[in-house]
Amino acid sequence: MQAAVSTACLFPAPTEDALSQLAMQGVDTAEIFLNAPSEYDAAFAHRLKQTADRYNMQVMSVHPYTAPIEGFMLFSEYTRRCEDFLEEAKRVFDVMNILGAKYYILHGANCGYCPDVSVYCERFAMLAELGASFGVTVTQENVHRFESQNLSFLQTFCRILGDCAKLTFDVKQAVRAGMDIDTAVRTLGSHIVHVHLSDHGKNGDCLRIGTGEFDIPDFLRTLSAVGFDGALTIELYRGAFQTAADLAEDFRTLQTEIMQIDK
Repeated sequence: MQAAVSTACLFPAPTEDALSQLAMQGVDTAEIFLNAPSEYDAAFAHRLKQTADRYNMQVMSVHPYTAPIEGFMLFSEYTRRCEDFLEEAKRVFDVMNILGAKYYILHGANCGYCPDVSVYCERFAMLAELGASFGVTVTQENVHRFESQNLSFLQTFCRILGDCAKLTFDVKQAVRAGMDIDTAVRTLGSHIVHVHLSDHGKNGDCLRIGTGEFDIPDFLRTLSAVGFDGALTIELYRGAFQTAADLAEDFRTLQTEIMQIDK
């Protein structure tokens, strides 16, 4: 397991500035959130790669800005929208190849937009197969108020898709959806390949590491028990911290926690 931080934490800072801020604070593994269509440009990706290389930073994953439209496009009954979304996804996969990123993160369809799980899985598989042709792993994130908020949905998703079903497990989204985190991790097991991590408790559902009541060491042990060896990516909303230095401090705290588990 390894610690990482998402550039999304620093929104609305421009993506390149967010990456630079994290890199200068010593964060050596990152997730990049692409915030606009123009950020799918190869020249832009090369600039991000130059920053990452300058600071010996690994880009583990990419999260495109498309969450609000994924249901409307990829899971639409109007198949041309699906085709167009897949075509546009190729640009993201090209960016990921430039960055050396492995995981693509999909929110999917909002609740009720694609209630037929078999159709949902069919569309996900189309994107996943396309990603695989670029050497990219497409992951489904559990997201509150999306089809993926329910553990039962995720279980069916994994059963239908088998080895194709790869998941990004988001802790704060699980909390918001009322999902039992320990049960979810043990149930979904090796399908979880990427994690979005934050703390939570009486002061909120998206807090800095160590400022809530979430038993993070126990969470790490549970992940380890199901064979997880990916990135635990700190993803906080902007109001949860003050500066990039705070994120770097949490990053180092998480590194220490991981080392204790790995001993």
